Amino acid sequence: MVGGFSCKKETLTIPAPVLLTIVVVLALFLVFCLLFGGIMIVPGRMVYVTEFLGKPQRKLLESGLHFRIPLLTRVSYKVSLQQMQVETSSEVKTLDDVFIEIRWVLLYSVRDDSEAVFNYAYKVSQPVKRLVFRVENEIRQIASTMTLAALYSQRNEIARRVIADQVADALESGLDIHGVTIEQPMPPREIQEAMNNKLAAIARKDAAQAEAEAEMVRRVGIARAEAESKKLQGEGIANERKAIAAGFAEAAELFRQSVPGVSEEAILTLMQNVNQADMVVTASRSGKATVIFVPTDMNVGQIAAATSGRFVSSIV
Repeated sequence: MVGGFSCKKETLTIPAPVLLTIVVVLALFLVFCLLFGGIMIVPGRMVYVTEFLGKPQRKLLESGLHFRIPLLTRVSYKVSLQQMQVETSSEVKTLDDVFIEIRWVLLYSVRDDSEAVFNYAYKVSQPVKRLVFRVENEIRQIASTMTLAALYSQRNEIARRVIADQVADALESGLDIHGVTIEQPMPPREIQEAMNNKLAAIARKDAAQAEAEAEMVRRVGIARAEAESKKLQGEGIANERKAIAAGFAEAAELFRQSVPGVSEEAILTLMQNVNQADMVVTASRSGKATVIFVPTDMNVGQIAAATSGRFVSSIV
């Protein structure tokens, strides 16, 4: 008690009706937020672009729990940051006037930064569709400068050129190009049959040419061998004749020394008879001769002596 007064601590109490009203209002607000999207949970690898009273907000809603003012703030775009792909096919005309269908795959994603996401949402209408259109036109343009055979062997080169030409334009729309895959071209059946026939004809031509070259090499080798053989045979015959001539000369000289005064005619006759006798002996011993021509000036005794290995001569 102070100065005749008593001080009591007063406690503020909220009447039950008022407290109930506050709880009901909060509950209604939570229900209202849940019904009209005041509370949002953004999934992983996703970002939300919002607008407040129709004005785009630069601040993006990333993965997690977020609150917004219902009716005043709305989600205008839900953007996935995952890598996506588009599979499609395009009909192209090659340099050799062949119409062919090419299947291709585009791998892309939205770049993970606020500026790129904002550009993806607002800078270009339907940016993915626009990118696919540009890639398809690029593939058609490149294919028109190649033959059908080149399309099969240079698919990676086509993909590389497409990425190099379109990456800058894709970045302006907030997109990254991760790859372009050109699948195996599928020409019409009649074109496939024509190509197979052409390849078969080329294979047959190459095989025939290789066989002809091999035959030519074989014949050249045989001709060279025959030429070398004839050359050696000729040299052998020449040497043989030289040896025979030398032998005849030596025999004639010995005969002159043994029989002084003998005439040259007698020596030649003797050598001729000896030569004829040798020929008969050689022919009879070879086993290959069926007919033997006997000189008319050889008598029966000389022929018998020659075939028996003896020689009887008379000098007239």
